[in-house]
Amino acid sequence: MNHTRPDRTINGLVLTFLLALAVLLSPPAFSATVVGVVSERSAAEMAAGAERFLAANPDHRVVLRTPEQLAALDNQALDELVAGADALLLAAVFGDQVGRLGQAVRDQAAARSFPILAVNGDRALSRLSRLEDRAVLDGLDASSLNDLMKAPEPGTDLKAHRAALRQQFPQRALWLDGRALYQGRTPQHLDGLLRWLLVQAGHDLAVPELPPRALIRYYRNGEAVEDAGDLALQPGPVVTLLDLDSGDRPGDRALLDATCAALGARDIQCLAILSRWGGASLEAVRTLDSAVGPATLSGIISLQDFTVGGGEGRRQVTEALTQLDVPVIKGLRLASRTVNQWQLSVDGIPADKVHYKLAMPELQGVSQPMVLATAEPEVIDELTGVALTLTQPVADRVAAVADRLKRWQVLQAKDNADKRVAIIYYNHPPGRQNIGADNLDVPASLYEMLTWLKAEGYDTGPLPDSPKALSDLIQQRGVSLPDDPRALREMAGHVASMDSDTYRRYLETLPAVVRQEMAHGPLGYLHERLEQARGLGEKELATGLLNRGIRDLRHLIEHVQHPNRKNALARLDEYEALWQRRLNEGGHKDELAAGRNALADTGIPGLNGWGEAPGKSMVVDDRLIFPGLRFGNIFIGPQPPRGWEVDEELLHANTTFPPTHQYVGFYYWLRDHYKADALVYVGRHSTREFLPRRRAGLTGDDYPDLLGGDLPLIYPYIVDGVGEGIQTKRRALGVMISHLTPPLAATELYDDLLELRQLVETWESANEPDSLTRERALDMLREKIRILDIGEDLEREIANEMGLAVEDVSVDKLSPELLVHEAGHYVTDMQEHFMPLGLHVFGRDWSADMIDTMLDSMAGKAGTPKAEWRKHLAASPAAERRSFLAALDGRFVPPGQGNDPLRTPEVLPTGRNFHALSDDLIPTRVAWSLATELAEEAMADKSKQPGESDALVLWASDTVRDEGVMIAFGMKLLGISPVWNSRGIVKGLQRLPAGAEAETPVRRNVVFTTSGLFRDLYESQLEWLDLASRYALAGAANTIETEHPKLAEALEQALSVLPADMRERGDESLSTNGVAARWVADTRVLMAAGASARDAGSRAAHRVFGTAPGAYGAGVNRLATRTGAWQDRSQLGEAYRRRMGHVYGKGSQGEPAHQAFDRQLQTVNHTYLGRASHLYGLLDNDDGFDFQGGLSNAVEHLRGEPPQNRVLQYADPKNPRVDSLERALQVELRARNLNPQWLAPLMEHGYAGARTMGSDFLDNLWGWQITSPQVLRSSVWDEVNEVYFQDRHGLGLDEFLAEGHNVHVKTHMQAIALLAAKRGFWEADVFTRRNLARDFAGNIIDHGLPGSGHTRPDHPLMDWVADQLEPQQREAFESARRGGSVAYPLGAAANGN
Repeated sequence: MNHTRPDRTINGLVLTFLLALAVLLSPPAFSATVVGVVSERSAAEMAAGAERFLAANPDHRVVLRTPEQLAALDNQALDELVAGADALLLAAVFGDQVGRLGQAVRDQAAARSFPILAVNGDRALSRLSRLEDRAVLDGLDASSLNDLMKAPEPGTDLKAHRAALRQQFPQRALWLDGRALYQGRTPQHLDGLLRWLLVQAGHDLAVPELPPRALIRYYRNGEAVEDAGDLALQPGPVVTLLDLDSGDRPGDRALLDATCAALGARDIQCLAILSRWGGASLEAVRTLDSAVGPATLSGIISLQDFTVGGGEGRRQVTEALTQLDVPVIKGLRLASRTVNQWQLSVDGIPADKVHYKLAMPELQGVSQPMVLATAEPEVIDELTGVALTLTQPVADRVAAVADRLKRWQVLQAKDNADKRVAIIYYNHPPGRQNIGADNLDVPASLYEMLTWLKAEGYDTGPLPDSPKALSDLIQQRGVSLPDDPRALREMAGHVASMDSDTYRRYLETLPAVVRQEMAHGPLGYLHERLEQARGLGEKELATGLLNRGIRDLRHLIEHVQHPNRKNALARLDEYEALWQRRLNEGGHKDELAAGRNALADTGIPGLNGWGEAPGKSMVVDDRLIFPGLRFGNIFIGPQPPRGWEVDEELLHANTTFPPTHQYVGFYYWLRDHYKADALVYVGRHSTREFLPRRRAGLTGDDYPDLLGGDLPLIYPYIVDGVGEGIQTKRRALGVMISHLTPPLAATELYDDLLELRQLVETWESANEPDSLTRERALDMLREKIRILDIGEDLEREIANEMGLAVEDVSVDKLSPELLVHEAGHYVTDMQEHFMPLGLHVFGRDWSADMIDTMLDSMAGKAGTPKAEWRKHLAASPAAERRSFLAALDGRFVPPGQGNDPLRTPEVLPTGRNFHALSDDLIPTRVAWSLATELAEEAMADKSKQPGESDALVLWASDTVRDEGVMIAFGMKLLGISPVWNSRGIVKGLQRLPAGAEAETPVRRNVVFTTSGLFRDLYESQLEWLDLASRYALAGAANTIETEHPKLAEALEQALSVLPADMRERGDESLSTNGVAARWVADTRVLMAAGASARDAGSRAAHRVFGTAPGAYGAGVNRLATRTGAWQDRSQLGEAYRRRMGHVYGKGSQGEPAHQAFDRQLQTVNHTYLGRASHLYGLLDNDDGFDFQGGLSNAVEHLRGEPPQNRVLQYADPKNPRVDSLERALQVELRARNLNPQWLAPLMEHGYAGARTMGSDFLDNLWGWQITSPQVLRSSVWDEVNEVYFQDRHGLGLDEFLAEGHNVHVKTHMQAIALLAAKRGFWEADVFTRRNLARDFAGNIIDHGLPGSGHTRPDHPLMDWVADQLEPQQREAFESARRGGSVAYPLGAAANGN
């Protein structure tokens, strides 16, 4: 600035005045600025410290920002913020801003000297600390850094501890002084910290000597004390809130006070422990029992995120919680959302909070997560500019957690004889043929449970004599029969029920949005949710809800064949316009109600709900019917049906549907009429945890929360079913008790397969190449291949491997060497499969043979079982019993891993509350290595063509098992690699070089399809995959701008969500970069159709799709069980596309994007599904055909031909491979489901074994048949008929299926086989078909309808069967199908209600 000499004529007084004014208007020479980036949780404390500092030092400035505020800054603004710092504080900073913040700090540190203190945050930031113009943490290896940062042991003199560290690390003494001030956390300490920082910057300020704050304090009645003896607790139950040492600061203390008040109102004392992170929290838990003095600890609410005790203390804390032996509930402070935002959200807990608020606490058995406090509207602190997000308790959730803890305390205190327990088992889809659970003998398990309860003093009354006798009673009164009206009516007078008036009164107490959704479906839900949002003054949220809801409804209407479709679309437009006016202007309430009714009256399927109470599902004479049995104070009954039988048209809708009135009424009856003290669910899995709405952190209008209320849920669950189990923990607040799989054994060959192996060995062992032995073996081998009908499978595999057309390969013309090799490989694949032998009975000890079989499988061919494996395996059933009974006593169920026991022996012993891998570790380096190997094999597939796309199926359970192999596989196809930090956490992405000479020759265009479960557990992974796709697109950005300059704006929009470190633009050609080629083609089409450049660029970049938020399943599995709901296979693909066409990724939360989904599917020629379990395959559950089968069907009907479907087999990580779907299905079918080795042990389980053959095999074979008929030949059904209905193996299987209740399974299985014949999949001869039809009809005449969707009285199959019967049998069949059969007399029973 240039200054001119003042004019000599200016009066001296004037000059003096001007100089004084200049001084006043200019910053003082000694003023300085402290810039701090502090965690959202620390912001209020730092602001309080800054206020105290600035009051005493008004000439200085303090500028504070949170990482969330940094995210809103561009890089220039961030650089300017750091450049303005005379001293810089980085406190407790983690997350996605670490990278760019670190770069800005490094740039400034390289340009000038200023003090930087980074503490309690990401270690990459801590290492940037600079004091006295040097990097004070340089030279420290990871171990030394751990020693420096390790928290003091509880009880340690803190001053002495700091002095010892200063002596051990003299070069870091200043850093330790600064950290000590920050960790004091009081306004005085943080004022001192700001003073200290400016002293380091050269300013002369006094820094007070302050005592450190105690590591552990106890808070009660508004005061914190250091001595637990001052708590004045009395004898009686007490609950402890476990919080961090900052828990009594402004904005957090209110939750402690509110929770303790709610508990006190329920006669439970309460205190909070405020402890420093790490060792102090460990000590607080270890000493808790003694700290509560004369009181009795009855429960804990953990308010700490991540893991209590930190990484070093995690296991010790878990052991201490196990010793305390009380339930530990996860309390959630949701500081990122206001109460309105939370209540109106689609997810409950934001995706980026799941891993540290839910997944990591689950490692310690901390579960039943409940939101207890939400953010107040954000306030910007006037002095510092920091965003303050204080939290306030949510009153109804605080009351709910208090009620829940009271329930657990009652279980601890109540005599067993007085406890009332409701045990619920799986009966979905409903019917007599399907009472069971995944790999569990449910009748036998129920019988075991009842026996244990009786022995423990529970009032069970007289019990049946055996599991079979119990099964008889269940078939009489414990089965849902919505498809058999007569049998339901006969049952109604002998089971619990509720009159419609009582139910309606209860219904009126439920949230309005629930009432409207149940009666009026998705239209009623949208209408009431919008009214709620408007009433809360949340116009922006309401507008988002309106846009999402209308788009979903429009897609539903546009894709249904209905005479009123045009009228409905017009009504929908009017309804949307009215809502926009109401949100902008107010009013229009009556017009909107009329508009909603007019739209509903168009009759479009899926717009309406179940109607007014009591509805039609499981209703007799205006009463809701609740099947089940009473044994004293113990109730056992089926989970209610979902209601599809009421209106099968709903199965074609793309919307979610609420439970029926009967479903809701059943849980009301359990809670308020039966007055259960606890719920028990038996086996994988219930339908409650898959009801619509938020993924976790549920509100009072989420169905899983609303139905269960405060009832403790205890849930025996298969140890290899972790994905679905985690859903139960988070949505139904279940306490899991893992149970064993059945023993798994290596596959034994049989019949023609054994002979095939012998012929291969004979040919290979012949000494002379041209010997007659070889020639004869070769001829017999070809004949055996013909008998087994596997010639086409072998030809297809050889064609794929050699890059030939299938028609150019013939078994008859193959060289002997190649034919023998492929035949040998075929049977070897089978022998490498493991199969379950029978079913597990919960809590029943295994025989020595069962243990030996399992251990041999765990060890593998060349291995030796470890002694601890035997010990843990043998102890597992007893651990299951103990945990079951302990949970019913209100005790703690210790945590443990869940996974395939063969892959992960650490899951043993069972009987534990299993957990999953935290998603910030996914994919792991091991998963990446395995995925790379699989991707290389997949890319070598000669059938791949330029311009085609790959589609992947992502599942949660396999992600738990394999640590993210499918995620890594997709990234590898894109040419993108994860970047891990030293702790194995995925911190970013790296774009691998692509091109002819590179490791990645081409970037494939990859479409990711996700299950609803994967979305809920791993939504952050969907963001990574979206970023990976766009990062791959950026690899050709320069080429696109050069060759297609009109797309520049669209490209900028597509790449706009990428973080700065992923925006590097590349020069790859479109022939190399398949993502870019696809994006260019789609963007040009969209722009030509009138879309704006920005809109087109955004929509063309979508690659990650799934069901709508709160929806589960692709919908194809439901249609497979309700074959009367569709006639043409194309309807399956249409249903799949409707349900799965919602986009996810960075900035996308499941918005409807069906056109974008269809565009991507049109280019798909390869689909991939991963298999990581030795227990589960493609035919023992419906997920495979629901997702990959549905995907294949959708592609087929969009392109005109099915894609090449592939299965990645890596249950054995040492032998990964890529199979065709045809090969995988055929091998599994013959290795397991047609194998006497599998069938015989199931027969030993009676009805439960028969049910497994039907529901866990044939139902799923049918699903693959209808979705992907190209992979199954007619001969498959010949073999099913021969093995199951003609007893080809001589096991007596035909007679077994005709015994007792097994006949319902047989009738159901026959219906499936007959459907295969009716629809042309099975080319059965007339004689076979008629015999099967007559036996099927005879079973219904003699035993009644099984109650399945294929055998409902009005099913078209029934008419087709009737046409094939002789007149006399036809008459009896018609009578039986219309009226049912009185197979189960319901007179005076020993088990009345």
